[in-house]
Amino acid sequence: MHTHTRKTGCRGFTLVELLVVIAIIGTLVGLLLPAVQAAREAARRSQCVNTMKQVSLACLNYENGRRRLPLALDTKAIFSWAPQVLPFLEEASMVAQYDTAVGWWLSPTNRPIVARQLSAVQCPSTPTLNRIQDKPETTTEYKTGACGDYFTPAGVHPVDANVFLSLGEQITGDTRGALCWFSSGTNTKLAGLNNKGFANSKNSLKDITDGTSKTILLAECAGREDVYRGRTKYAVDYFATGPFGKAIRARGGAWATTDNAFMIGSIKPWTSGSLPTLGDIPTAPAINSSNEWGHCFYAFHPGGANVAMADGSVQFLSDTTPLRLLCTLVTRAGGETDAMP
Repeated sequence: MHTHTRKTGCRGFTLVELLVVIAIIGTLVGLLLPAVQAAREAARRSQCVNTMKQVSLACLNYENGRRRLPLALDTKAIFSWAPQVLPFLEEASMVAQYDTAVGWWLSPTNRPIVARQLSAVQCPSTPTLNRIQDKPETTTEYKTGACGDYFTPAGVHPVDANVFLSLGEQITGDTRGALCWFSSGTNTKLAGLNNKGFANSKNSLKDITDGTSKTILLAECAGREDVYRGRTKYAVDYFATGPFGKAIRARGGAWATTDNAFMIGSIKPWTSGSLPTLGDIPTAPAINSSNEWGHCFYAFHPGGANVAMADGSVQFLSDTTPLRLLCTLVTRAGGETDAMP
């Protein structure tokens, strides 16, 4: 009797089958990745909203205790709004070391403090969070400080902004913002403009006659001191020694600097003496067009930017918001009737 044995073995995948499986997996990953990225951005945007809300409420708590809002810039005590409201953001211990009586944010006492990174003024969607401003100076030490992503619109520039508006849209009257600058005298930069948007003795909620829900208190201007035009980044270059051979700076990055606040409406770049620059911003002021000082609002959220209103609410403004409406929302007593989009 002959016994026949049959060899058996496991059949493997063919090359075609493997390629099909890999293609299916790749397709699924391609479908899931945008959804995951969108979910992450939604979480970051939500965190940004919460952070801005806390900062705006800190400003209102400051006003409740002192019967006035913080100044965007005080020319007698040279620092921004941020050190004034930090005690209301659980940073009282840090601010206790900050010497406001010195009258300068870069005094030897304050210099180590303003170099501290603060999550309270950072948007998590910003690609590089812990940035440092290190602006060179010839007469003093470098202006060095930790950067933030929020700013106070101090007003609308009554000349620059009107260049981009039609005759029927012109900004007139009181062009100051909710948190505007303080000046006890004439500002030579706005000579002949009756100090519109600048001269001020104090900020108060009662000065916001346009309505607190219709006036922007804080907004995003993220990524400074690097320059962003559209979504193109130009790394900060104070001495024009980088690959572009231009002096590049989106001024006002440091959270304590007097440059933090600005009037919207300008397309002019920062200059450093006779060094060449990137040239004028090629687009009219608009949300997410550029983060350069005086241009407009800028955020890394797709489609728009967060703004905190003077009533403590936070709104998302689309990057298609017209400049005229932005100007309306910035001015605190312009008498406009425009509504939120």
